[in-house]
Amino acid sequence: MEGNKKIALVVDDSEIVRKIISNMVRKLGFEPVEAVDGIDAIEKSLEHDVKLFVVDINMPGLDGISFVRRLRKTARYKDSPVVIVSTEAGEKDMQIAFEAGADLYFTKPVKIDMFLSKVGNLLRLKGIE
Repeated sequence: MEGNKKIALVVDDSEIVRKIISNMVRKLGFEPVEAVDGIDAIEKSLEHDVKLFVVDINMPGLDGISFVRRLRKTARYKDSPVVIVSTEAGEKDMQIAFEAGADLYFTKPVKIDMFLSKVGNLLRLKGIE
């Protein structure tokens, strides 16, 4: 296992976006594990003890909303912090994400300072520091 490392699962079909988000979660003290879509994310969430999920919506295979819905049905991750990062900026998209179980929603491109501040607050509220 990962020992004392806190794992963040970064789920996005864009390698560039995964690298950017991975760098941001490192600043929050997490070791990123990357997944290319929802199916890959399910597999990685079973392999690792994930403490934070950062998920895109639009991905091939299993999309981010479907992944979050599945995640929230598991005893292991039903209360884990879930952050959506997406190009979808509509209120309806945000509403669907929150109803699926997202805790935070950011539109791309993400402002790093805002991401670090809001995700840091979410982690404190969830008792993950």
